[in-house]
Amino acid sequence: MKLLYLSWCLVTISAVLLVEEDKWRAAVPLVEEGKWRAAVYEHVLVTASDVGCTETVCTRDQAIELMEANLAVLRDNVEEAARQGADLILLPEDGIHGYGFNRENIVPFLEGVPQSADGSNQCALYSAEDSSEYLSEHYVMIQLSCMAQSNGLYVAACLGSVVGDCDHCGPDHGTDCFYNTLVVFDPEGSLVGVYHKYNLWTSELPIYDIDKLPAAVSVETPFGKLGLSICEDLLWRSPVVDLAERDGIDTLLLPLSWWDMFPHQLAHSNEDAWARGLQINLLAADNHVPQDWNSGSGIFTPAGHAAVYHNISTSSTGKLLVADIDIKPRKSHVNWAEFASNNLDHFEDSEDVFTAIVYDDLYNFVKLNSDENTAKVCSDDGSLCCIAEYSAVFESDVFSLGVFSGSHIKDGSVSGSFYIEMCTIIKCDPEDVWNTCTQDMIMDYDYLTRSNTIFTSLKLAGTFSDSTRVFPEALFDEVTLRPELVLITPDGVLSIREKFELQPLVSLSLFGRRYEDDADMPDNFCPN
Repeated sequence: MKLLYLSWCLVTISAVLLVEEDKWRAAVPLVEEGKWRAAVYEHVLVTASDVGCTETVCTRDQAIELMEANLAVLRDNVEEAARQGADLILLPEDGIHGYGFNRENIVPFLEGVPQSADGSNQCALYSAEDSSEYLSEHYVMIQLSCMAQSNGLYVAACLGSVVGDCDHCGPDHGTDCFYNTLVVFDPEGSLVGVYHKYNLWTSELPIYDIDKLPAAVSVETPFGKLGLSICEDLLWRSPVVDLAERDGIDTLLLPLSWWDMFPHQLAHSNEDAWARGLQINLLAADNHVPQDWNSGSGIFTPAGHAAVYHNISTSSTGKLLVADIDIKPRKSHVNWAEFASNNLDHFEDSEDVFTAIVYDDLYNFVKLNSDENTAKVCSDDGSLCCIAEYSAVFESDVFSLGVFSGSHIKDGSVSGSFYIEMCTIIKCDPEDVWNTCTQDMIMDYDYLTRSNTIFTSLKLAGTFSDSTRVFPEALFDEVTLRPELVLITPDGVLSIREKFELQPLVSLSLFGRRYEDDADMPDNFCPN
């Protein structure tokens, strides 16, 4: 009965929207030539644990009831994005079924999805079938297809999918493979993109399978070439860098469920940094879970964000962001090692190097002092040196310049580790390393996000390897992004613009990834 009622609601809503579409489309502001209108939605989740489906195996009807609670909110925001003239809306990872599963209790939330886009139209197929059994089997795909068709825009969303005859891991695994899957529907409701997440987050390793190799999936649209990725994929070469550099995408779609991981892996900061570093547009839709510091969505370009949302206050809610961006993003070339390599000898070595563990990596640091204006610190093997020129008066905050070059093990996904070259300026006191530098273990959110230190000038550079891709991060008081204050020069210097009203700094970093030194991809990954 519930499925029949939901079916009636779906058809009724679709009919009403089609009648009203011409009225509100006429009032939408026009998009400039060469641009398109993007939308992302940060979503307040109803999770499976809220209804007990992570403690027991729920029925398919119970799973649909939970997913419809999320879909109802997502549907409203798809409609609002359409009213504002969006060409595409991106919805978050886990935004439909939530998280907290194991391999057994996720089963009723999974649906069969073609392994590659086949142009099928579940909204039309359901209208032809008109059966409760078909609706139950394809519930989420039908909803997403009909959202796209009813509102006349592209809809990109994540769901859990299942593929049969997949027995590569032996009898304990079973014959089905489960995937964290991103699907894209065109304005007619047809399936035009399917991507299986490859670089799984730690909690996903016991649940999901991965393809033999990461797939670089792109979708051609009237507003450019879109690349598909999910969450942790951002940190790895494949598929993200392959999509940007080899396949020439214009915009990366990144649904995610990502919380503030200090000091270098906050969702909105990484999103901004990767858009700048790869010189692409990037759309990111996160879940909104303030108690877990989970927030950070936006519409980003190589020059900074067109729209961004990050708010973990207890009174905060989800948010729809809509912005116009270039179809073909404007690109510039940066040689990230040039300035530091050419000027390293002009910076004196410090005798006061100290070490601190930051997100499980051992950094070398030197403290920044009010009576000095330069600093240099190098990795133990000398393969990476970081230099800074600065002017600031330090009062209660203590800032230090840090360097790390090596394999990062924590959160190493299916491969186990990835290689980082990092130059960073963060709050870090040599007299109290544990409570100031080891920021991933600090629970004082005010300390992590607030600052009273204004740098009247600040430049950061490093002697990065030739093959290293560098992603620049700048966070100001309350971990805000201030693109008007950020300057990146072609010779590889990240600096704060001095002609604007300056803001207190939280951190300034050059996040380098040396992909060729990552751990090897697994020959045959099995959930465990």
